[in-house]
Amino acid sequence: MFNIALVNHKKIGDSRYIEVLKEKQCDVHYLESDELDQRINTMDAVIIKESSLEEIGETCELIIKIRSLTDRFIWILSEASTKINRIVYLQLGSDGTFDDQVDPDEFGIYVGTTLERRTKRVEPVKEVEPQANKIEELAPIELVPNNFSVNVEKKGEVSLTKLEFQAMEILVRRQGDAVSYEEMYQAIWGDEKGDRKYRISNLVFHLRKKLGDDPFKPKYIRTVRSRGYMLSM
Repeated sequence: MFNIALVNHKKIGDSRYIEVLKEKQCDVHYLESDELDQRINTMDAVIIKESSLEEIGETCELIIKIRSLTDRFIWILSEASTKINRIVYLQLGSDGTFDDQVDPDEFGIYVGTTLERRTKRVEPVKEVEPQANKIEELAPIELVPNNFSVNVEKKGEVSLTKLEFQAMEILVRRQGDAVSYEEMYQAIWGDEKGDRKYRISNLVFHLRKKLGDDPFKPKYIRTVRSRGYMLSM
């Protein structure tokens, strides 16, 4: 059984989505935001219930607070979501937004299988080695400029588009440092007008997909809340 915290801004009755979770043997706990500090470590995931677009500010604050406390899954259950809202929530550290366009049974299956997959993951035990011996381990991604590709952990080249390669090149050169959306956009598109955060988020989405990087627990490209991205290895 999984423990899921439900944080909602208004006292409302259970939706079909919450009922589906209970049917799948998930234990849903109704928490106020001020209870999260004490109880978050006993939860496997947090669902933020959003009843209207006017609550975007509160939702953003909750995501930031929860992400500062834990790396557990954060999902938004919204009665009215927009593309911009969903992107903003992802950038702040949420793991996805569900609205009334998503079938309740599909929602329940997604949440259940995602939580099961995380519990089955066994993290390899890392041996502590002298810093000098870790030089090779810190660079498992090699740039191949002539082919606009990268070699991931010496397993073979992965082809990228020119824009994807430029983004990866910036992250590799600044490995270990957070690169802001503004810095990445300026380096790739210069002063060209456009939705900067959306363009960068879209590039990183495709990069992660090609690298086989799990967005729920990234190995290579980490999201740095309210700032940008960082290559962390």
